[in-house]
Amino acid sequence: MDYASAAEWLCSLKNQGTRFGVERMALLAAALGHPEEKFPSLLLAGSNGKGSTAAMLEAVFRAHGCKTGLYTSPHLLRLGERVQVNRMPLAEEKICTYTARLAPVARKLAAADAELHPSFFEFMTAMAFEEFATEKIDVGILEVGLGGRLDATNIVTPRVSVITSISLEHTEYLGGTLEEIAAEKGGIIKPGVPVALSLLPEAAEKVLRKIAAERGAPIFSVRERFGAKENFPATNLRGAHQRANAALAWLAAELATEKNFLCE
Repeated sequence: MDYASAAEWLCSLKNQGTRFGVERMALLAAALGHPEEKFPSLLLAGSNGKGSTAAMLEAVFRAHGCKTGLYTSPHLLRLGERVQVNRMPLAEEKICTYTARLAPVARKLAAADAELHPSFFEFMTAMAFEEFATEKIDVGILEVGLGGRLDATNIVTPRVSVITSISLEHTEYLGGTLEEIAAEKGGIIKPGVPVALSLLPEAAEKVLRKIAAERGAPIFSVRERFGAKENFPATNLRGAHQRANAALAWLAAELATEKNFLCE
């Protein structure tokens, strides 16, 4: 299989439309031997700011000597941009290899029920997990595709859950109020796993704190960590919102350090 054929086949999966739920992804991961369990990770959800915060976190970990995995979406030019190890996009040859390896697994899952065939995003997520496990990364930075609770990335149990922002977006899928959208994003909060929050609307933060309390997940915010906005870390990225993203990345990295998986 050459790259053009692999990319065409993968993109053809988009014709299935938007399909939410973690069942298919969980089945696919199980069939692959749960590669997502072979590396520690941080999982980021939010309406905006995920990409910038993920990039900052990746840079922090790599600067400390970690071998990093970065999974983001969408890509701009090439599929490999979505899956990076030490900031190097997944090579076309590897995309061909993984597609050839994973496609039969997907067909087997769909043999009994066509609805169980992985979607494009689920396939790319599995490819990222496989690459990160194969490359023996020290930490994976995983960006949620849409929402959180029913997103394919949410099969992981991260070391830190990160929520960047809450606003009205994708209301046809996530709900028409900030509270409903916050509940979907809060689906990435796992029992006992610390949560890092950026500057959020009061109504949204209240929902997230309630979910965290119910799940015994300690919760931390940039407001508590840094106080006034003028105390947020400086960044060379334009826009005041990028300082909030930098503060969140700083907070999440601190929590990760406390979880003791930064490289020595």
